[in-house]
Amino acid sequence: RVLFRSPLADAARLLRDVHAKTDKILVGLSGSKDSITVLDLCVREFGAKNTHAYFMYLVDGLRCAEMTIDHCERRFGITVHRFPHWRLSLIYKNAMYMPHWDGAGEGRRLKQVDIERAARAASGCEWIAYGHRLADSIERIAMLKSCDGFDTKGRRVYPLMRWNEASVYAYLRQRKFPLPPKLLILKRQMTGVGFHEDTLLAIRERFPDDYAKIVEVFPYVESKLARYELKKTSWKQKTYRSEEHTSELQ
Repeated sequence: RVLFRSPLADAARLLRDVHAKTDKILVGLSGSKDSITVLDLCVREFGAKNTHAYFMYLVDGLRCAEMTIDHCERRFGITVHRFPHWRLSLIYKNAMYMPHWDGAGEGRRLKQVDIERAARAASGCEWIAYGHRLADSIERIAMLKSCDGFDTKGRRVYPLMRWNEASVYAYLRQRKFPLPPKLLILKRQMTGVGFHEDTLLAIRERFPDDYAKIVEVFPYVESKLARYELKKTSWKQKTYRSEEHTSELQ
């Protein structure tokens, strides 16, 4: 494939390649800035009537996720199909962050392809566009380079493959698209709601009603946060004592 200097031109080329095979497309909408950018690009290429999206939730109806999804539905006039996250089958089976309940381990463990199959059936689309980028991780580099952003066998396309974070922000500013809420992990924007301590703390502080819904379904996250905050307090105390000891030696 010929490489383009412009990230936008590269994304447009990939989507045109999909358009040559089908007249409609499905977008994996996580609520992140990357997935929003892909959704906007797909609407520009395929039109709103031929663009569909799906979202996976760990806890249904959280405002921190729904406010972005609702905006996308109103802006583009599309319907976002909502499905339980495939990781929930593993969470229920192993009773993660929740008590054991009868029959939880009897169900089949789901995978990403199972949710994709359901989303394809609901939307009538064969091809799915995702916001994965080479800059995301080493694993993403290996996966994206193996298909060069165009996975014919899996019928997936990655228009933002060669984009960097600055390109995504610049595109959303140019399109006047509001950024999703920041659920920070190490100063990076989350791709969705998860159980990382920093994410839970951000939700508890900024979206207390959402945090209450999470605790209602997964009551043990509170003990996870309590241990995390205790470790942070202990670490700060040790750091202070170490600095105090160093100053005495000097």
